[in-house]
Amino acid sequence: MIGNDGYFRNALTLSTGRLKGGWAITVSGAYTQGNGYIDGTSFLGGSYFASIAKEFGEKHRLVFTAIGAPQSHGQRTFRESLMTYDSIRDYRYNSDWGYLDGKEYNMRRNFYHKPQMALNHYWTINEKLFLSTSAYYSVGRGGGTGDRGSIDGRGSWAYRDDQGLLRMDDIVAWNQGSDNIGGFPSSGKYQVAGLGSVAGENDGLIRRSSVNSHNWAGLLSNLTYNINEQFTASGGIDLRYYKGIHYREINDLLGNDYWLDSRDINAQSDSVDLNGDGQIDRRERGALKKEGDKIQYYNDGVVGWQGVFGQLEYDNQSGLTAFFSGALSNTSYKRVDYFQYEEGNQESESYNFIGYTAKAGVNYNINKAHNVFANIGYFSRAPIFDVVFPNYNNDANEEAKNEKTFGAEIGYGLRLQKVMANVNLYHTRWMDKSFIRGYQDSQGDNFTANLTGLDAIHKGIEIDGKALLAKDLYLTFMASFGDWQWTNNVEALISDDDNVVIDTAFVYAKGLKVGDAAQTTMSLGLEYKLPFGLQLDANYYYAANLYANFDPVDYNSSAAEGRQALKLPSYGLLNGGIGYRFAFNKVALKLRANVNNILDTKYVAEADNFYAPNMSNEQMLQSATGFYGFGRTWNVSLKLEF
Repeated sequence: MIGNDGYFRNALTLSTGRLKGGWAITVSGAYTQGNGYIDGTSFLGGSYFASIAKEFGEKHRLVFTAIGAPQSHGQRTFRESLMTYDSIRDYRYNSDWGYLDGKEYNMRRNFYHKPQMALNHYWTINEKLFLSTSAYYSVGRGGGTGDRGSIDGRGSWAYRDDQGLLRMDDIVAWNQGSDNIGGFPSSGKYQVAGLGSVAGENDGLIRRSSVNSHNWAGLLSNLTYNINEQFTASGGIDLRYYKGIHYREINDLLGNDYWLDSRDINAQSDSVDLNGDGQIDRRERGALKKEGDKIQYYNDGVVGWQGVFGQLEYDNQSGLTAFFSGALSNTSYKRVDYFQYEEGNQESESYNFIGYTAKAGVNYNINKAHNVFANIGYFSRAPIFDVVFPNYNNDANEEAKNEKTFGAEIGYGLRLQKVMANVNLYHTRWMDKSFIRGYQDSQGDNFTANLTGLDAIHKGIEIDGKALLAKDLYLTFMASFGDWQWTNNVEALISDDDNVVIDTAFVYAKGLKVGDAAQTTMSLGLEYKLPFGLQLDANYYYAANLYANFDPVDYNSSAAEGRQALKLPSYGLLNGGIGYRFAFNKVALKLRANVNNILDTKYVAEADNFYAPNMSNEQMLQSATGFYGFGRTWNVSLKLEF
């Protein structure tokens, strides 16, 4: 497959089918690379899959699978004002990158690899009993990069050229002691005798990696019992162990010789006069670190899960089906901090949360053309880890509550010879919901708000269907009309980029529309199958009632109560494609071309809230920070099956 902006992907899948002796083997691999639609977001990735299956008689089958997808890609994290994008007429603009030694260099890159292996056993015990068991293990390694430190009290965002690109060569030169670089302090980085250039929080810039790795193991087993023609029962166990490994490390010293880290209380043997003032302050004591060394924080999050579940299904063989399911689980959290606590005192206590679910549903086929259905459910699950440990240390919030959800829906289905359609009405209530929201100030500094106890109502109607208009001409349609809003006010903990809690804010969120997703969406499409394997299709997608993400800091005064978040403009996108399939003997050739946003429509994909009392919605929109959506993109693929 090839596409816009240097996109290239190739893939190969080979499968033996069922061999003699009950063996079956499938392997698949893919390679992907490209420059990225957004400037400075080149990417490189791959994927692999392997499956080995073996039948042991008629009752037992073992299947081993392995899957993974290593990747790295540049990011765009700093949101400029929409006015800035309009002024430069470049909606691909990205302020997080520049050139270093003539090559693309992005301060913000993401990299990850999460291979997962599973051994599955399927056992047909008898005609009524079937047992499936899966043991799995996953090792995730990776994270994301960003700048660390400062030059003259400012991060890398302050050092850009007239094209808005980071001046990476100049940053490296200043770190190495070069003087009189335009826009930088006149004197270069102070060079420490015997050590060279030693960077610290206020003395020089480096690129760090924030690593979020994990080790994950689990066992899932489900027993199904066909009681009779009308009733089927199933149940099982779900056991999981998860260890999240979180730390920062030096990714690139950017010309410096060392970084002095003062955050590990167990490594305070080095004292360095970073700025040459003859004094040693608190930030000038710690440990000298090189690339690959851990800095700033290092902690583990250990999660255990023990669960049981069951379900009873009913089918009267005359159009009426129903089910009831339930589950009970215990989630345990423990935190281990290697930097903020001395050895022997680095583990927190373990905190347990009981969760449960209860769901029921019924469907009635009135006849072959009409059916009605209804579902209802209640969920209570453990709060997220950062709610239990909100201060980024081992002090736990013993008042942490489970998140609860109540949902109900009713629907109708139509199945005629030429028309198929579904209508669904839903109402969902979220209680004690928690989430972590990252945001940036006008200087590009990163902060995190930890909000807990939020309630929300999501309700609406969804419609989808397909109709045969004429021979080989199909119409597809979809519409969703929602009303989603937060229903209470809560407190939020505000943390800086060092995971230090710096403030508590009371957030007046009641009545705010839930942001970052269009609450009204519609699409209309046509598919036409021509003779000789040719197919044409087009689709028009419309999105409205899209609101900005509210900034907790902007809603921490009573004056903000009742003020709605910024409403983003509605937009429509036209997409289309053409496909061709040619088959001869046992070989099939498939050619496909797609064009997204054919009309190159300009639209706001997402934005952070902005408010000024004397501005219109349009003026506030231009001042808000956010991203425009992708313009016209395309891809062409060729697939050979044999």
